[in-house]
Amino acid sequence: MLSYVFMKILEARPASYDRRIDRVDGGRSRAARQAVQARVADGSRVLEIGCGPGTLARSLAQRGCTVDAFDANRAMIEEARSQAGDLAGDLADHLHFRFMGVDGMDRYQAGAYDAVVSTLVLSELSDDERHYALGHVARVLRRGGLLLLAVEVPPTGTGARALHALARAPAVATTWLITGSSTRPVQHLRDDLAGAGLVLDDWSQNAGSALAVVVAHRPEEA
Repeated sequence: MLSYVFMKILEARPASYDRRIDRVDGGRSRAARQAVQARVADGSRVLEIGCGPGTLARSLAQRGCTVDAFDANRAMIEEARSQAGDLAGDLADHLHFRFMGVDGMDRYQAGAYDAVVSTLVLSELSDDERHYALGHVARVLRRGGLLLLAVEVPPTGTGARALHALARAPAVATTWLITGSSTRPVQHLRDDLAGAGLVLDDWSQNAGSALAVVVAHRPEEA
């Protein structure tokens, strides 16, 4: 569970970010990213929120997807562009990386995307930033398009939540001292999705876990 906090520390070394995250959390974040990826249809047009070093975007491009991706960490974007440049053939032409935060999402075209994906990013946003981002997700998705998330949420069960908060506190303090920022579980994600006009389809979360894989869609009606 602490990996979602220590991500903020590991972001300082983008080239080894994925490998270090795997080592810290035993591959749970990687499995969640793969679960998100598996729900994206081949050849889709995809927007990724918080792409990090571009691992998910590259995997989707190799399945024929065209991916627009952004991240607020400049070093991550530079690493993502560097890794994309090493892809064979014209795969790099299917990837477009941009250095920006969610406040720049208004530049993306309405109804342009089959899917929006994001892994372990919403917990880094303030409530206002998350509401803003989800509002634009609903705008940029085509009707019936999917939002696919791997997100930190409170674990199920009162006892599990208390233990999670207690175990998390030292890591939160350490991360804040080192990076000046931190993460927090998203408390009311179901309400946030509904407020943005998105319909929840699936919520996968193991008992006691703080990591959920969430699927929602933009309704078909106008």
